[in-house]
Amino acid sequence: MFRFQVGPALVAVTGIGFLSVMDGLVKHAATEHAVGQIATMRYAFGALVAYLVFRAMRTPWPNRATLTPHAWRSVVVALTSLTFFYSLASLPLAVALALSFTSPIFIALFAAVILGERPGRSIFVALVLGFAGVLVVLWNELSHTGEEATNALGLAAALGAAVTYALSMVVLKSRAARDPLPTIVLLQNSFAGVLVAPLGIAQWTAPTGSEIFLFLGIGMLGTAGHLCMAWAYGRADASRLGVLEYTAFVWALLIGLLAFGEIPAISTLVGAALIVGGALIASRRARPAREPEVEIGP
Repeated sequence: MFRFQVGPALVAVTGIGFLSVMDGLVKHAATEHAVGQIATMRYAFGALVAYLVFRAMRTPWPNRATLTPHAWRSVVVALTSLTFFYSLASLPLAVALALSFTSPIFIALFAAVILGERPGRSIFVALVLGFAGVLVVLWNELSHTGEEATNALGLAAALGAAVTYALSMVVLKSRAARDPLPTIVLLQNSFAGVLVAPLGIAQWTAPTGSEIFLFLGIGMLGTAGHLCMAWAYGRADASRLGVLEYTAFVWALLIGLLAFGEIPAISTLVGAALIVGGALIASRRARPAREPEVEIGP
């Protein structure tokens, strides 16, 4: 029987809400600034906020054994941010989010390979439904646009971000049982910021005073969201929490409509429903290899 641990579920939903609002701000910032600069500023301010949390909680400095896996994970995190931010800049918010909803299926697959969670045969049903949903969204977007090249790159970026995001969250699950929460978020922001900084410098355009506050908001929301996600993934199965990603679609519809005047096409809603249905099956059938007791933080 499929059951959530209420605490981790609520915290994960809160974190997804923070990240969804951040996505709307990123889409707004992308009208004036390049993706590399936005990602750089997001991680710069995110690292600052994470450092303040790190010091306030008197977390011990990480040793080399802790730094190494987080440095590798940050490569995936940086790639996720660049591809997803590009899709936000290129596509309607609801479309980018609909395609990102394939990530829970990939989370279930990666969790089986990396963490030993057992998704069962139903994962193939989930993959078929998810793939059908992606085809519906892709067909609509590629057949109703006058900017096919840009749109195709945005669609590819959204799908690529779903894969890398899933991998980063499963690796997060493996580290959340070992490392203090402030350490995880500080290293994620710091390492990813260093990786994207060269591109950000190359694409730099001077922000106005109000845009500085916009970037600060993006960084704060991103850090708050990932603090919530790291806490939740340290206390519940990755494959079970993955289903909660779909609460972001409600945020996407509201933000897209109110902030950008975007009305999702029927095909986008149908495609999203197929993807969600597939991933619900994947998440319901996933069974953990074990249920460890996890304590995070000093």
